[in-house]
Amino acid sequence: MSQPRIGIWGARSRSSFVLPGIVGLVAIAVYIRTLLPGLAFGDWGEMQTVPHVLGVAHPTGYPTYIILGWLAQLVPIGSIAFRANLLSAVLVAGALGVTVAILLRLGTRPAIAAGTALLLGAVGTVWAAATVAEVNPLHLLFVALLLHRALVWQEDRRPRDLIVGAGLLGLAVGNHLLILFVAPFVVLFVLWVGRREIAASPWLLVKAVAAGLISASVYLYIPIAAAQDPPLPYNRPVTLEAVLWLVSGAQFRGQFAFLSASGLSEFVSSLPALWGVLAGRGTPLLPILGSVGLALLVRRRPAFGLMCVAILTINLYIWATYLRLEHYLLVPWLILVLGAGVALEAAARSLEDRAPLSVAKVGVGTLVGVATVALAVGLAAANWAGADRSADRSADTFVDTVLDALPPDAAILSEWDASTPLWHARNVLDRRPDILIVDDTNIVYDGWVTRENRIASLICERPVFILRLTDADLAPTRAAYRLEPFATVMVALGGPSAAVSRPIYRVQPMDPAACSGMARRSRAAAS
Repeated sequence: MSQPRIGIWGARSRSSFVLPGIVGLVAIAVYIRTLLPGLAFGDWGEMQTVPHVLGVAHPTGYPTYIILGWLAQLVPIGSIAFRANLLSAVLVAGALGVTVAILLRLGTRPAIAAGTALLLGAVGTVWAAATVAEVNPLHLLFVALLLHRALVWQEDRRPRDLIVGAGLLGLAVGNHLLILFVAPFVVLFVLWVGRREIAASPWLLVKAVAAGLISASVYLYIPIAAAQDPPLPYNRPVTLEAVLWLVSGAQFRGQFAFLSASGLSEFVSSLPALWGVLAGRGTPLLPILGSVGLALLVRRRPAFGLMCVAILTINLYIWATYLRLEHYLLVPWLILVLGAGVALEAAARSLEDRAPLSVAKVGVGTLVGVATVALAVGLAAANWAGADRSADRSADTFVDTVLDALPPDAAILSEWDASTPLWHARNVLDRRPDILIVDDTNIVYDGWVTRENRIASLICERPVFILRLTDADLAPTRAAYRLEPFATVMVALGGPSAAVSRPIYRVQPMDPAACSGMARRSRAAAS
């Protein structure tokens, strides 16, 4: 069966080489202007820190990102934290460039392809991912590359394209396990469109599998890094059991609903909230255009269209049934934008067919392309204020406040959101190496079981402080110790920036003489 006509905007036109670079440069210029300039809280702060110290990140480890982040942080531009943020801008800009290349292969004219890709970059969800360090921009880039490689394989059937695609898939698995909700559909597409070539040369499939396994061996980084005893070795995964626990994300299994009987009902109940996010971040027009375009794509290129619809559906389902994390919508946005590009191209061709000859010569289709670019500019203007992190120094202020206030040799028990920028200050910037930062993960994985047990081991040796995001968390500590207000700080609540004001307390024994008695007994035992 012959492939559908690509059109005059074919994959091998000059635009396919120049235009993706232009779109990428425009995007990165905007992203740098709105980039977070310094430290971040939570997972974002972790991704500014772990690559630099070659440590082990929280599950699932993200070794591909950690290695790439380490390489990116070698570039002497600004601070280490800024370089980590800049990497996200580069990765998202790269994904937009690849989006242009995909749309050109789908027969979309250059102006529409460029405008549609810029629309993707102006979506609030995508823009937010581009301005601070995190693993999801690399995931978005990998998905775009895999879709592009799948189209290249469909059109050219060159063995090298299959092997390169398999290698990319292995690296994508090493970056984020969300790729498991994309990979099966891409693999099925590749096997279907290349079934004759693979049947004629089965060794081609063997080579592709080997390439994927070799690149997925990036996971060996985790035990190797942990064995070097880095400053941040999440749960010290030096045994096979510990590595599998980390890589599988076992810590978060209790939060998964997508494998439960209630998953479908949760998905259905989430639809109003989903529409609110999609309409709020990209205007109602973009998801509507995307849906129309995907329907056209299924009709005109059934295999590729069905693959896109399947990826969109399963990723929306994962978002709905796993904490509704907005960055899990990056891939759905990519698929919707590809559909929007197809819909806009169809509209342009329909207008050209219906326009008088004199008008068509002026370029009705070009006008649609210009309108697409204008729509991207309008969406960017609407989302600019919410996306601009260039003045956000809240994590830096938090670190300065805490480190300036704590006395020598202090220990501070903090939550994940607050711990990561403090880790960056101590392990990357070498600030206050005398301070012990105790996160909940340290308490669990070092075997202390409770915060109060860890406090008991420190209270007579160091000044001890505690920071919690809710008052309820302090109840067990209040029952065992005296809590004295020490300082008030702005800290994050599940995001990269400060969001709430919380007190830091000095932790004191109920009996002030308890530590004195312990010290006397220790001196007596020593003598």
